[in-house]
Amino acid sequence: MAFSIFLAFGLSGCFQKKSSAQTQFIFNTICSVNLYEDSSEEFYAEIFSRLREIENVFNNYSPSSEISRVNENAAERAVEVSEDFFTVLKTALYFCELSGGAFDVTVGPLVKLWNVTSENPRVPSEEDFARVMPLVGYKNVILSEDEGAPTVRFAKKGVQLDLGAIAKGFAADEVEKILREKKVRRAVTSLGGNVYVHGKKSSGEKWSVGIRNPFGEGNAAMLFVQDNSVVTSGGYERFFEKDGKLYSHILNPATGFPVRTDIVSITIICPNSMAADALSTSIFVCGLESIARFSQSPLCPEFECVAIDKDGIIYPTRGIEKDLVLPKGKETKRL
Repeated sequence: MAFSIFLAFGLSGCFQKKSSAQTQFIFNTICSVNLYEDSSEEFYAEIFSRLREIENVFNNYSPSSEISRVNENAAERAVEVSEDFFTVLKTALYFCELSGGAFDVTVGPLVKLWNVTSENPRVPSEEDFARVMPLVGYKNVILSEDEGAPTVRFAKKGVQLDLGAIAKGFAADEVEKILREKKVRRAVTSLGGNVYVHGKKSSGEKWSVGIRNPFGEGNAAMLFVQDNSVVTSGGYERFFEKDGKLYSHILNPATGFPVRTDIVSITIICPNSMAADALSTSIFVCGLESIARFSQSPLCPEFECVAIDKDGIIYPTRGIEKDLVLPKGKETKRL
């Protein structure tokens, strides 16, 4: 889940010609694209049309979406799926395996059980968990390409996919693909906090992207990046309180409960936004010690990250330190 990123486009006195960002409500959030001097109404229309096309595939709350059709039928038969659906699910299952299930696309029943982002969230009963937990497990999803068109089926009835933790990453990558095909010089895409910065500012400087302070107002740090996706996960924005306890929207597939680790915020910097999405969730679930394991794995895409622990200490990976600016006196530790 991606959020809590502030874009500081105007730093360093950089002036962009014909800066006219367009904004629409897609993926149940505010999505904006700024093409700067390469903008046109037709170009924006093409990009937002593609974003809405992707939304119509992965919207769990629409009964007419492709993911709803898969969830309704895949336990009974193999369901043929589109290229978009196949691409995202195959990538998601890869990260499910890589993370040992910390990232899991079958958390759909758990998400509905907690209902954290609704007006009526609740703490499930033991009976609820006994019913739902056997349905959570990415190995219950069988993706096949053997007979031409790709298909998906479930190993048991009641399995439900939820691709919300990676679909916006796919959408950001698709916008970036369009920008490269059109040879756009510089652009910034923000899909509800999942940010992709393309090129550099007209001054030649990198883009400045702020990481929100998870404990209060303002930013905890500022990143300077180019040609990269920046995705943050944390449990401090979407949560509810019950009997004095806070419950976040990010769930641990192994326990069924909201995640409790030593991390309160994790920001991933990676050219592949789907990978950034999946890694931000995986590392948030697994905790600080998992960062070295992921970054050293030959199976994991290369990435940089900035983690913030429960004491407010900031942990940057070595490759991003030179592009990270911290408030005066802020403490950091090397991962």
